[in-house]
Amino acid sequence: MQDVQENPAAGPTGTCPMGPVDASGLGEREEAPEAPYLSARDLELETYAGFVYRNVDLDVFKGRVTAVRGRNGSGKSALLLTLAGRMKPTGGTLSVGGLELPRERAKAERHVGLGLFKGLNDLPENLSARSAAKAEFDLHGLSARDGAVEEHLCWWGLGDVARVRVRDLTAEKLARLGIALAFVGDPDAAVVDDVEDQLTLSQSRGLMELLARAARERHAAVAVAVVERDLARMADSCAYLAKEGE
Repeated sequence: MQDVQENPAAGPTGTCPMGPVDASGLGEREEAPEAPYLSARDLELETYAGFVYRNVDLDVFKGRVTAVRGRNGSGKSALLLTLAGRMKPTGGTLSVGGLELPRERAKAERHVGLGLFKGLNDLPENLSARSAAKAEFDLHGLSARDGAVEEHLCWWGLGDVARVRVRDLTAEKLARLGIALAFVGDPDAAVVDDVEDQLTLSQSRGLMELLARAARERHAAVAVAVVERDLARMADSCAYLAKEGE
């Protein structure tokens, strides 16, 4: 039986205690809590080979990072793509910014930025980081004049590799570029897959800090897939996605 357990932000000891997420999010505020931007209930995806994931209850709030933690093969990537409106669930309910999926999936996916997912939106290796960002600007109908692309890359710590080709980027810089592309056009939410592939724990921590800053300063709801518990503890909330049979 597969399920997701959702936990609140890490406590003083750095643990992610069991229990439901505090929907109020920012405890310092006195006003009514903001509704989750991404909200899933009893979400599932079943194929001819069985369940990819099931029994998923998950809320992702603007200004916060939610880590979806699980072993490789637990369905993290598929769940993120479903949250972004790029995959259609076979059961449960999902809303994105008040839009009900899958009925309003086409509208919803315009509001959710997509990081790099292997085999889905890989970048051409001969493309420079700047060219990749400019293409994304063009896709969103944004002006790339007056250094807008360079400014965007610099925000994500990529100013020094703007003219470096994708094939020559380090794994850490490529991961940053994927995140930077997801945030072109200032989406209301973003999903980011695998911030650990070929990276040291220190580099992965740096990416988690970058996502936290982006969520806070850009007021975006961010969901990120992780394997390591230490990385999940860095998020505002975390959900564990078990493999079928666990």
